[in-house]
Formats: sequence, C-alpha cells, structure tokens
Amino acid sequence: MDLHVFSNLSIGSSPISEIVKMASDMGFKYIGIADFNKNNINEIKDVKKLFNDYGLDMVSRIDLSPNNVEELKRDLRFLRNKIEIIAVFCSNLSVARFAARDSRVDILMFSYTDWKNNFFDVSEAKLAVENEAAYEINIANLIRCSSFNERIKMMRIISENVRIALKYNVPIIISSGAKNVFELREPRAMASIATLLGISEFDALRCLSDVPLNLIISNRDKLCGKLLYKGVKLLGKVGDQSEVKEE
Repeated sequence: MDLHVFSNLSIGSSPISEIVKMASDMGFKYIGIADFNKNNINEIKDVKKLFNDYGLDMVSRIDLSPNNVEELKRDLRFLRNKIEIIAVFCSNLSVARFAARDSRVDILMFSYTDWKNNFFDVSEAKLAVENEAAYEINIANLIRCSSFNERIKMMRIISENVRIALKYNVPIIISSGAKNVFELREPRAMASIATLLGISEFDALRCLSDVPLNLIISNRDKLCGKLLYKGVKLLGKVGDQSEVKEE
C-alpha cells in the first residue's frame, strides 16, 4: 500500500481520477490520500467512493505542520475523531517530543535536508515506540533531489534515522509522498529503494504492508468505538451476547 499521496485537491498536480487508475494498475489495495484539512473533511466520503469504484480502499489522512505545541494540541483536539491517519511534520524539537508522546499522533515525519533540522534521535525513538507512533520515509523526497550531492546527504540522514528506528523497534512506514502520478512507485520498487537506506528487503515489504495495515485497522476500530483503549476491544454491546476482549 501507499499511505501518502497528494492530488490536486491540495498540493498535488494530478486529479483523483488519474491517481485511482494508476494505483489500480500498480496493484495497490490501499491508498492514503493526504489532501484533507479542516475545511474539506466533508469531502472524504465522496473521494472514498471514487476509490471503491476501482476496488481500492482510500485511507483519509492529514499532514500537520505545527509551529508550536499549542497549535498541534488544537489541531489534534479538532481532527482526531474525524480522520483515519494523522501525521505530524516535526519542524522543531518541542513539536517532535510532544508528537512522539501523544497517542493521537500516528506518524512522525522529519526533515532530511540537514542534520540540524532533523530531530529523530534516541530520545525521540523511545517516546515513539512507547506510544506506537511510526517513523515515515517518503521515497519522493529522494526522487526530487536536484543534485547527486543533495541525494547522498539525504540518504545519510535517513539511513541514520532508520538505524535508530530499527534499534529501538520504532515502526517504519515506507510511502511515496507522491504529488503526481509520475512520482508513484510500485511496492517492490519502493522496497528496493528502501534497501539502500539500511532496511532488509523482507522488512521493507513489511513497512509497505503489515505496518501501515495494522495502523489502519487499529485506527478504524477506534473511530467506530470498537477499540476502547490499548489492548481492549469491544466485540459488541450488552444485550446482544457481546463481550469485551482484552488482548
């Protein structure tokens, strides 16, 4: 699956119809559309239908880029019960630390352009794994590099992040981050690129399948009230022979 794609509904350039067709041709089952914000949440159902018509499952996602913790708190209060996946771009240390320890945040994203603005370190990893937040790699960032030196520098930063994530068992998600159909890549192509960053081929395929799928299932259970809290799932309601299962 690809959990991070933009269309012309926001910052992308390709219409949803082209993305749906390309994703279907590439064999994807799930596509995360990150076009949503506070102003267009009501369009989620219509976009989902377009994907369903092609036999695809669209996952609603929003990318937050807060300047400070208070802004992030405000956004999380408003959005958490309305969207399936919430990702946070950690532009400073305070936002990075808060996002990693807040269970309402699903995915953490970091700058790959220089070491100074990359805040994924051991402390961040420990907080992330405790709260089951995932670290995301976007392949399109490597594709868009304007020079060989820029790409090498970016790969070094990501590789170090990957090393820390693997050491502390932080879930890793590999996505395209595509802003048009030309930046979409087939799953095995993305996995191959990920092996250059220190991830085994087996783990890379898991980062494209099992890891994001588990996140989707868990969040959908939370949104529909089936997952009461960590480890406890509601199987039904009193009166219809239901039970609460502790996992």
